[in-house]
Amino acid sequence: MKIRLKELNTGYALEKRVKKLSPKQRAISIIALTLVSVFLITFLFSVIGILPLDAISARIATGLFGGGKNYPFSIESDDVVNMGVIGENLLVLTDKAVSVYDTNGNLTFSEKHTFSRPAFSVNENKGVVFDRNGTGYILITDKQKVSSGNTAGVIITAEYGKNGNYAFSLRGEKSTSVLAVFDKQGEVRFQWNCAYEHIASITLSDDGKFAGVATLNAENGAIYTVVHFFGFEYSSALNTQKLPDVAVLDLEFTNSTTLTAFSDTGIYQIKKNGDEYKEVTEYFSSEFISFASNKKGDYSVCLAKYGSANVFEILVFSASGKLKETISLDYKVNSMCMSDKYIFALAENCIMVYNLKGRNVGTINIIGKLYGIYPTDKYCFVHSLGCVSRCYSFGNNELELGFTI
Repeated sequence: MKIRLKELNTGYALEKRVKKLSPKQRAISIIALTLVSVFLITFLFSVIGILPLDAISARIATGLFGGGKNYPFSIESDDVVNMGVIGENLLVLTDKAVSVYDTNGNLTFSEKHTFSRPAFSVNENKGVVFDRNGTGYILITDKQKVSSGNTAGVIITAEYGKNGNYAFSLRGEKSTSVLAVFDKQGEVRFQWNCAYEHIASITLSDDGKFAGVATLNAENGAIYTVVHFFGFEYSSALNTQKLPDVAVLDLEFTNSTTLTAFSDTGIYQIKKNGDEYKEVTEYFSSEFISFASNKKGDYSVCLAKYGSANVFEILVFSASGKLKETISLDYKVNSMCMSDKYIFALAENCIMVYNLKGRNVGTINIIGKLYGIYPTDKYCFVHSLGCVSRCYSFGNNELELGFTI
């Protein structure tokens, strides 16, 4: 019997064969390698702040799935009371209903109301719609109605907390005003009766443990604000500060231990255990244009320097009150707003977009007259006569308002 050498050496000599890829497999490999390279480059640019991932994902989603095809959509502008961003979606409040539209322009839900003076307050993806001339309210999210009801007194203002608590300032029967905070089940979590002062603004901390109250007062012809810092486990305020000659327009928790008060003459901080308030910045009312904040606690104020019509600036602050950036502008600014990553300055015929480091990252050229802008990190919703449009927040855009006939 003959034994072949090849059979004897099978365990030691391997035959090497090169397997060639088919044209289809080569094409798939090239596409996969290209996609991985693009992702890595985009991720690197996102980390160093050049190219944000959410901006790229918005464009990819639109290109692949036709997102935003329902924009612009028609709306009765005369019926609109206010608009705002809830989550990533657009909230539209009219004198008859509250509606939410997603980023593609689809109606998520709509709820009718009979409020004579409807208003809303939004906290991330939660909101409360209420009647400033009555007792009715509706709790909503960006996807659905949560509940509705009536308060024990006429509502002055309202707030929906991140953890599900909600609060109202009410006109009291035995006191000038009342702060009433409720838990998720609708049970009273905390109540404070304000004997002589009018509650102008309220806010709830994200952890659901604290509330802030600003009351507006007058003495000898001069106005002043008193800010109270409440903990729900305590019967009296943890901190109370009087701000002379200040009329607070809004009050926010920029972190769980810090209340930030915004006015047309300055920005002030009140700590939970502080002995006095901190003046973040002051300015003349003739300089003030607008202020804005985001859910991360950053905030900004837009000023016309020295009351000038030619010199404008935006001051950007961290949650701790530290000045992060000063953005100098050489064009007239009508208003300013913020998302978590960007600042939007509304000029004559365009919207200038800046990141929080003060770098210009986009320009939205506007053809037509707009009523308001409502931005997120991905998109900017624009309200004009008879319709709502959508464009990208990042990069250069041109938006023609209205419908082409």
